[in-house]
Amino acid sequence: MKKGFTLIELLVVVLIIGILSAIALPQYTTAVEKARSAEALTLLGNLRYAAERTRLQTGAWPTDFDVLDIEVPGTTSGTGTSMTFYTKNFKFSATGGGSSTANYVITAQRANNGTATTGTSAYSLVMTVGTDGDAVRSCTGDTTLCKAITAGKTTDF
Repeated sequence: MKKGFTLIELLVVVLIIGILSAIALPQYTTAVEKARSAEALTLLGNLRYAAERTRLQTGAWPTDFDVLDIEVPGTTSGTGTSMTFYTKNFKFSATGGGSSTANYVITAQRANNGTATTGTSAYSLVMTVGTDGDAVRSCTGDTTLCKAITAGKTTDF
């Protein structure tokens, strides 16, 4: 008597593995993006407080990331109203610098080494800091990822 598996048994096993991987892969991708967004949210908070300290010292929002009292990771470029820097996973930018009466908006756009992502993995985390110091965070772009990152909230998460 020969021992072994029949073709039907092998096909059933391959089919089960395929179904399981089809279910697990999107969950894995979402979990990875949630972890990446934690980096951006932490850095957005640090940039906010550093910008507020600069505004309290000078009377206006900073016009350059180099004047902040924290070390900005990645590659910086631009000054004035268009400041940017890049990390491995995000492109950060800030607008409203130089003014004491305008809102200061810090954006973390999902990017790969400075190149913005497109399609289903494209999203941006935005923190708007008012002149009164109140901040509101929001997520724009891919709604599925935004809901996963922000626990279903659209703003102030």
